[in-house]
Amino acid sequence: MRGYIQDLPIELEQSALVDGLTRWQVVWKVVFPMARAGLFATAVFTFVFAWNDFVFALILTRSEVVTFPVQVTGYFGSQSTFWSKIGAMSMLGVLPMFVIVATMQRFLVRGISLGAVKG
Repeated sequence: MRGYIQDLPIELEQSALVDGLTRWQVVWKVVFPMARAGLFATAVFTFVFAWNDFVFALILTRSEVVTFPVQVTGYFGSQSTFWSKIGAMSMLGVLPMFVIVATMQRFLVRGISLGAVKG
């Protein structure tokens, strides 16, 4: 996100200050709309990394309160495996990711390409 913000032209911010906007108005009305694609891309990546955080949840959660990935692994047993529950839970777990990526795809691609390191 830092590289994406640094790629925004400083001249637009300076011209907004000359036009009479305050610093906060420049951030809200100029910088934020231009950085929206990068923010959405960062939000998607953050969501994916948080969603897949399994090891900490497995170790640090109690048996009554578990996260989604830990609950799915609870259906694998030594004598029986509940494949129908595993399949249903897996589909319910993947569905939000598909919806989020499908709705933010244009922002995601633009955020990845514009925020890349240029050499």
